[in-house]
Amino acid sequence: MTFVLTAFVAIAGSFIQSCSGFGYAIICMALWPLFMPFYTASILEAIAAFFMVVYIAVKFRKAIDWKLLLPAVLMAAVTSFLGVNTLMALDEAVLSKIMGTVLLVLAVYFIFFMNKVHMRAGIISGLAAGAVSGFCGGLFNIGGPPMVAYFLSVTKDKEKYNATLQMFFTVNTACIFLIHVFQGHVSASMVPLIAAALAGTAAGTAAGMAVFRKLTMEGIRKAVYIFMVCAGMYLLLS
Repeated sequence: MTFVLTAFVAIAGSFIQSCSGFGYAIICMALWPLFMPFYTASILEAIAAFFMVVYIAVKFRKAIDWKLLLPAVLMAAVTSFLGVNTLMALDEAVLSKIMGTVLLVLAVYFIFFMNKVHMRAGIISGLAAGAVSGFCGGLFNIGGPPMVAYFLSVTKDKEKYNATLQMFFTVNTACIFLIHVFQGHVSASMVPLIAAALAGTAAGTAAGMAVFRKLTMEGIRKAVYIFMVCAGMYLLLS
């Protein structure tokens, strides 16, 4: 039953991310810890998400804005190390409370302030977004919302937005996973869970990409807002 639930959660998360650009980590890290240790869920999400974001990034590789990407991804590589070490040092109950608080704050931002705050593309803004995203990604693998907020503000083309965002996730997720490996957090007992997560991720990604092709940039923004509202309400009710 654990493997089945793992796969179904992965399907839901990968479908949402393939449509809107993010959401896999939020769904997985909200639901997987209900039936597995928080630390296991965090490592599992990093492994499964890597294959999904690589696929999407390669598919839209010609649309990647490297100038926009580099400052953010370089800073995230540094702060993700701090996030992983904070993850392993804190108690599981504390981590859950921190994650819930962060998601609620982000949900409020997306609902009420996203259209009022207009960021400009630049080295400083890229470094700032990358710093927050990298730390949150290392701490509980939810580094997507800060980068979504930044890339939605500075891109007008849906393929450039999604390609640049997924390339950011590719590099950042690889860094987080390698940190876990070198620090000895990954074990052979996780292999069956990894297989279940990858199977679900593949199915959800295929379905989500089919929907993404039919969306406009405005449609993607609406999907992001709706998803953040749902995630915020879920955490509020929980």
